[in-house]
Amino acid sequence: MHNMKEFDLVVIGGGSGGVRAARIAALHGAKVALCEKDRMGGTCVIRGCIPKKILFYSSQYQNILSNAGAYGWNIKNISKNYIKLVENKNLELKRLESIYAKNAKKAGVKIFYNEAFLKTKNIVKVGNNELFAKKVIIATGGIPKDLSIEGKEYYINSDQIMELKKIPKKLSIIGSGYIAIEFAFIFASLGSKVSLICRKDLLRGFDANLISLTKDMLLSKGINIYLNEEVKKIFVKNKTKVLLLKKSRKSFYCDEVLVAIGRKANVKSLNLKKIGIRTTKQEAIKVDTNLKTNINNIFAIGDVTDRFNLTPVAIAEGNYLSDKLFGKYKNNRVSLKNIGTAVFSSPPISSIGPTEKEALKQYKNIDVYESKFTSLKYSIVNNKIPTYIKLLVNSNNNRIIAAHMLGEEAPEIIQILAIAIQANATIKNFNDTMAIHPTVAEEFVTFKGPSRKLKRV
Repeated sequence: MHNMKEFDLVVIGGGSGGVRAARIAALHGAKVALCEKDRMGGTCVIRGCIPKKILFYSSQYQNILSNAGAYGWNIKNISKNYIKLVENKNLELKRLESIYAKNAKKAGVKIFYNEAFLKTKNIVKVGNNELFAKKVIIATGGIPKDLSIEGKEYYINSDQIMELKKIPKKLSIIGSGYIAIEFAFIFASLGSKVSLICRKDLLRGFDANLISLTKDMLLSKGINIYLNEEVKKIFVKNKTKVLLLKKSRKSFYCDEVLVAIGRKANVKSLNLKKIGIRTTKQEAIKVDTNLKTNINNIFAIGDVTDRFNLTPVAIAEGNYLSDKLFGKYKNNRVSLKNIGTAVFSSPPISSIGPTEKEALKQYKNIDVYESKFTSLKYSIVNNKIPTYIKLLVNSNNNRIIAAHMLGEEAPEIIQILAIAIQANATIKNFNDTMAIHPTVAEEFVTFKGPSRKLKRV
C-alpha cells in the first residue's frame, strides 16, 4: 500500500459527465483522480455533438447561398474548401479540450492520461499506476456499434467520418437513426451523392409526422433511401468500394461507406466481469436510481449506462452524484422524464414529451394542435422548406404534454417550450401569450383550436 496513491474518488473517463463529477467532488474537498486514455471532452466534444454541429453549420450555407439570388444578392464563382473547415473544426476541439483539462486541474483533480481498469472494487490500474479508490465513478461513455458483415474492413464509423480530408463523391450510409440521418443531410448538402440503407424505417421513436416530413426532405436533397433493406457485403472492385444489398440484390459503387447503426456502452477494457459488476444484455452497466451499481462503492453515469445517451443528462448525473457523495446538501435525483431531443437534419426536428402513440398509453383524451406552413423567409424563394409544429394537450386539464417540430429554428424553440411543459403550462397560457410578429415561434401561441381529437380505444 505504501507506494499506492489513495483517493476519495477515482473517475474513469474524461467526457462531459466524468469531468463534471470529478470537478464537483474536488470542489467539495475530496481527493480526486480522473483517468482518460484519449482526449478530454469525450464523445460530445471530440467526436459527437460539437464537431457534428460545426459540419452541420457548414452544410447549411448551401441552402443560404442557393436562395441568395431571390434576396437580391448576385453571388458568383463560389467554391468550398473542406480542408479549411476540418482544420477550423479541429482547432475549436483543441480549445475545448484544453478548457476541460484546465477546469479539472483548477479544481484540484489529478489527471492520469492512460487506459484504466478495475483491478479490485477499490483498486484502479491506470498505465503503471495503481490508485486506491474509496469510491469509483465509471463514465467511459459509448462507442459506435460494429456491423458484422463480409468486408467490414472497408467501412468507417461516425468517429472516423469526422476526420475525412475530402468530401466523398458517393457516400453510402448504413443506419436509420439520428446519426445516419444527420450525416446524410450534411454530406448531401456538401455535394456528396448519398444513399441511405435502413434495416427498417427511419427515426424509430419519433413523431410519425416528423418522420414522414424528414423522409420528404431527404428525397428532395436527392438522397436514395432503401427501407427494410440490409447490406450483404462490401468489396472492392477496380479500386472502388462496392455495396451489395441483401433483398434487392442491388449493388452500387461508392467512395466511402459509413456505418451508423447506433452506439453501445464503452466497457470493453474495464474488467467488469471479474469484479462482478452487473450489465445488461447489451453490456451497459446496470445502475439504481442513485446511479449505484450492484457494488456499493462503484457508480456509473452517462452513456455507459445506456439509458438516455445525451450530454446534458451525463453532466446532470455527474453533478448530482458528487453533490450526494461529497457535498453537504442532497439535491434531487436527475429526472429522466420530459427530456427534449433534437436531430440536426435539414431542416432539424425536435421534440419534448411523448409521441401521439405513446401519449395515448398515458392519457385517455388528447387534443392535437398542429400546423404546416411556409415561413416568411421562404415566401419569395423557389425552394420552399416547410415548417411543421404540433402540440399534444391533455383534454382533461388542458395541460400541454408534448411539442414536436420540424423547421430551421426547431431545437431553439423546443428548448424554450420544454420549460413551459416542465412548469405544467396549459394551452390557455399559450393562447393568452401575445405573439411576436413575424416569427415562426408565434405559431405556437396563435392556434384557433385543436385540429384533431384522439381517444384511447
